[in-house]
Amino acid sequence: MKTFYEILTPYYDEIFPVNDKQVNFLCSYFPNGSTLLDVGAGTGNTAIAMARAGYKLTAAEPEDRMTDNMKEKANLNKIQINVIPNSMQQISQLRETFDGVYCIGNTLPHLDNFQQICTFLQAAYDKLNKHGKLVIQTVNFEKVLLHQHYSFPLIQKDTFTFTRQYELLDNKIMFTAILKDQSDTHSNTLPLYPITRTQLQNELENCGFHSIAVYGDYGKSPYNTESSGLVISAVK
Repeated sequence: MKTFYEILTPYYDEIFPVNDKQVNFLCSYFPNGSTLLDVGAGTGNTAIAMARAGYKLTAAEPEDRMTDNMKEKANLNKIQINVIPNSMQQISQLRETFDGVYCIGNTLPHLDNFQQICTFLQAAYDKLNKHGKLVIQTVNFEKVLLHQHYSFPLIQKDTFTFTRQYELLDNKIMFTAILKDQSDTHSNTLPLYPITRTQLQNELENCGFHSIAVYGDYGKSPYNTESSGLVISAVK
């Protein structure tokens, strides 16, 4: 039986196309030519864009269908990317170290609990070269916790629609995604850990990071509790 993310893969690039503001933010933060680790790379849109911009990319993604898609696109575009099947919990197994690590697209909250997030942040620190940089991007869970519910706008295309919503239930955020295509409706609900700006900032400091900056979006808008997103950067 296919997983929801396997079902989602053919539509993934239309749902999550290359975000120019995201790429511009990363390019402004990481020095050109840096070695970068993209954790939770999906189908590789951001990794390919960063490699095209002159960075040396390792893209970690555990979903087989997505890594196959990423490799196919990289080959088609003649872009060199090192694609690996490691999950967030497996980056400590890598032998290489990097000038930069980024984990975006609300990937981090898919870890089960705060301790797993702390373990990931420490592993990211350990995998960075001296003065290496980290970028994390998530939904702003302070806003979700405050209002107990949050929905993204409907994504409507010619052949499918896609909805996402977050709801507070027993101290977990239940994330529900619904894909309706021409033949069926596919729904998936999973718990996310609602990591907040304060928790992240404190744990980054505990890991040894400094020069921590917090924004409400990739345009570097000041963060507040009503920001839709959380973008946080830090230096080893």
